[in-house]
Amino acid sequence: MSELKKITTSNYDDCLRLGENAFNYTLTQAQIEDRKWQMNKQDIYGIFDGEKLAAKLHLHSFQVTLNEQIINMGGIAGVATWPEDRRKGYVGALMKHALRIMYEQGTALSMLHPFSIPFYRNYGFELTQHTYTYKGKLEHLITSTASENGKLKRIHKEDAARLLNPVYEQAASDYMLMLKREQWWWERRVISENTQIIAYEANGRIEGYLLAEMKKDRLVIEEFIYQSTEAFTGLLQWMKNHDSMTSDIELSMLPGDLDAFHFSNPSFKEVRKPYFMARIVDVVKFFEEYPFVKQGNGSLKLKLTDHYAPWNEGVWVCTLTDGNMEVEKTTGDADIEMDIRTLSAVLSGSLSLEKAAFMNKLSGESVSVTLLASWLPKNNPAFLDFF
Repeated sequence: MSELKKITTSNYDDCLRLGENAFNYTLTQAQIEDRKWQMNKQDIYGIFDGEKLAAKLHLHSFQVTLNEQIINMGGIAGVATWPEDRRKGYVGALMKHALRIMYEQGTALSMLHPFSIPFYRNYGFELTQHTYTYKGKLEHLITSTASENGKLKRIHKEDAARLLNPVYEQAASDYMLMLKREQWWWERRVISENTQIIAYEANGRIEGYLLAEMKKDRLVIEEFIYQSTEAFTGLLQWMKNHDSMTSDIELSMLPGDLDAFHFSNPSFKEVRKPYFMARIVDVVKFFEEYPFVKQGNGSLKLKLTDHYAPWNEGVWVCTLTDGNMEVEKTTGDADIEMDIRTLSAVLSGSLSLEKAAFMNKLSGESVSVTLLASWLPKNNPAFLDFF
């Protein structure tokens, strides 16, 4: 007889062994200790077949941006089952339980990194974020004369969170669904032992930074964030100065940060890959927290389908007054109908209402679709982290 329960420290070793099997890696002793330290910050749920841990799911308590607004987010990770215990409904039971826990805790949004996008679409998640990587030759980066007002400086790992987080948070406020980083996250998840941390400082203030690692065959820029033209060009020149060490560079960027105008030879390859998925857990709370445009006014009825979070199902009256949203359950015909996946993608900025309507992901009169579209900010979703 199987039983779903919360995992305690006595089961951490079983969790780690299951993870190693499911994701095909082997942890060192140092990595085991670090994982256990991080597991103390998570809620972990397992399905036990007798004394055996058959399946597990990790639930992180995070916060993410909705432009300048910060909301709670439940991050689902480490979902794993032993091969002999698969196709018994264990993952489905864990996913339903995690959604219920988040709903009861007042967490309006959940995100995860999928091993299979179609698999997690079954649970109401939709693709919302991509990675943007540029690959090319160092010689093709366009740089300019360095400003005399600023300088590049190397940052020690223990100072990174304090010095870089303000720059990161300013950039994050321009996007949807960017992770709010705590100090421990910077130290354990963002920066590795091999990371070089370079910042551009002007007038005693950090205006940009990059995280880099020199690989055998290329310079890899893992993160590149800047607040000024001087920081942008200064950090690009630092990259180009590696021309005696390698001819190739790989840059990970926020969406929209680079285009062909920044390269002397626009044959730089841009790679866009699916990355994270998101889903609204509590539609009422999410609407209350969402940064609708301040000039937005009006009312419409939204019919929502959500098989795994039935508290979201039904017809909702959505009334916006000067950017403040009120949502109430009602009955009758709706102006717009869609499922939770489509709504999650639309409100995250990854799918426009017009495209959703064209793809038959929603139904409704064009006047209602236009009204809802006028309420939404135009920012894109992004994500630079991993869990």
